[in-house]
Amino acid sequence: MENSLTTALEKVHSTIGQGSVLEQVDKKYRKQQRLTLFEMLEKVDEAKVKNYPVHLYKHIAQRGKKQPALLRFYLPFWKDYDDIFWQSLGDYVILAVHRVKDLEFDSLRARIKLEYFEKVKGRIKYPKDIRAIIQKISYLVDTEALPTDFTRFRRMAERHNSLGEMSKEQAAIMGAILKFVEIK
Repeated sequence: MENSLTTALEKVHSTIGQGSVLEQVDKKYRKQQRLTLFEMLEKVDEAKVKNYPVHLYKHIAQRGKKQPALLRFYLPFWKDYDDIFWQSLGDYVILAVHRVKDLEFDSLRARIKLEYFEKVKGRIKYPKDIRAIIQKISYLVDTEALPTDFTRFRRMAERHNSLGEMSKEQAAIMGAILKFVEIK
């Protein structure tokens, strides 16, 4: 992830995208984080993850582009875990699944609900694939291989009904920064 900010700025400069400049940079940076996360997930030993059960107990398939798919999982070992661990798990799930509409968790019952729009090309994720992703992420968070200070879930929750309030201000700040940063 060396020079990831420079790479993100170069991609924003050469492609079109939605949102302010800062949001576009954030999207490109998250894409690089997603690739790094998948590299970590691929290195996780299947034997170690077997002891971290994640049960898919409800699946409602996506209906066109109107209704997202719904998945509900039960993580028995995570019962009564503090919210910071659940929020971190949510952060990494949002990063890995990518097209998440909503994510809720209940730490008392050790359940997580995920609404997402399935991809039709690229790295397609079926419910069993997402279960395996959540299982590996929960293992990595629990063993402290992944930090618990990631904040995507919290920002997503804060931005409900207020998306874009700061985008003009953020774009102005980013524009000022771009004047001082040379992209090579």
